[in-house]
Amino acid sequence: MSRDAFAGLRVRLVAHLRARGDVRTERVAAAFARVPRHVFVPGLSAEDVYADRSIAIKLEDGIPISSSSQPAIMAEMLEMLALREGDRVLEIGAGSGYNAALIAELVGPRGFVETIDLDDDLIAAARRHLDDAGYPQVHTLLSDGAQGDPGGAQFDAIIASVGVERIPPAWIAQVRTGGRLVAPLTVRAMQKVVAFERTANGLESRAIVDAGFMMLRGPSATSDSVSVPLGDPSLTLRAFAERAAGIDPAAVLAALHGRSDDELPSRRMRVEDVWNGFSLWLAMRDDAFCRLTAQGSGAQAGIVPNLSPGADSLYGFATTFGLYERGELVAFAPRSSFELTVRRFGAHAGGLARMQSAIAAWDDAGRPGNAQLRIAIDLGGTAHAELRG
Repeated sequence: MSRDAFAGLRVRLVAHLRARGDVRTERVAAAFARVPRHVFVPGLSAEDVYADRSIAIKLEDGIPISSSSQPAIMAEMLEMLALREGDRVLEIGAGSGYNAALIAELVGPRGFVETIDLDDDLIAAARRHLDDAGYPQVHTLLSDGAQGDPGGAQFDAIIASVGVERIPPAWIAQVRTGGRLVAPLTVRAMQKVVAFERTANGLESRAIVDAGFMMLRGPSATSDSVSVPLGDPSLTLRAFAERAAGIDPAAVLAALHGRSDDELPSRRMRVEDVWNGFSLWLAMRDDAFCRLTAQGSGAQAGIVPNLSPGADSLYGFATTFGLYERGELVAFAPRSSFELTVRRFGAHAGGLARMQSAIAAWDDAGRPGNAQLRIAIDLGGTAHAELRG
């Protein structure tokens, strides 16, 4: 394909991201229009490369463990980061190197960009892609991302393209006061992309959107919620750590493959309601909260009801949210393109009525969501989250 043809595909992608509202400034639009994503994810068709979807770049047992993120969330995070010419930026999770190239465009020749990854093969590939695409100035570092890079501090901004359950204290220490830190943070088993401002006391949230990132790996990774293996590597049930021991994986798997019953929710519910409000409300009020995810073959088989907007079975995943208690799994399932139903798997243990009551309580409270969530993190990394409403 010619250079002009690739440029045309980038222009089309930018137009799509503008229409979605993910690209809001000319600087971010220009970065996406300039950086050749096809250099960073070789071997795919041009149409696939410039589609608005994530692309798996490393698999383990057939399950993606690293990817080039969906351009929409990359654009949203870069807008949240609000980079300026000359900024010093640290990226945690190099992936393909594509995001680091976008950052390099935003900070310009006077800026400094460093990207870190735990896997030597990923960092080597990212280095190669950055050189091939014309970004030799971007620094690459093979290291445990949770430690950041004290040798490069202080940074004006830090961005993480991997999910964390706690913001590592090293990241807080390495971003200057008044700087920004943008990261996918799990709050009560719900992942949110949070833009923090560094203050004298730690971090204060300034903007929050929904997300679905792979979690930080390595010796420094921490977890307040845990993934419960279900005997099928493509399926995972994530629940609070203190409740995981009471979950019977075989019973969950049998329930998913068995008969299910649907019931209309007590109040009208759409996919965006679950993502942008109710799931967090439920997680912060009920310890039986869980998140069910399928990847690869599990997503293709349709075992898990899919609430992931725009996700596909090859590069994305299927996910839903609900309650698990005493052999009963109650979760949301699509009823139409926008409307949802409540689906019960397994035994009757009162979970359906419990879910319906929670939906009604959330509705009565004014349907609080991301706009009502406030997160403060002290210098030691301890988070204080409050959902108002």
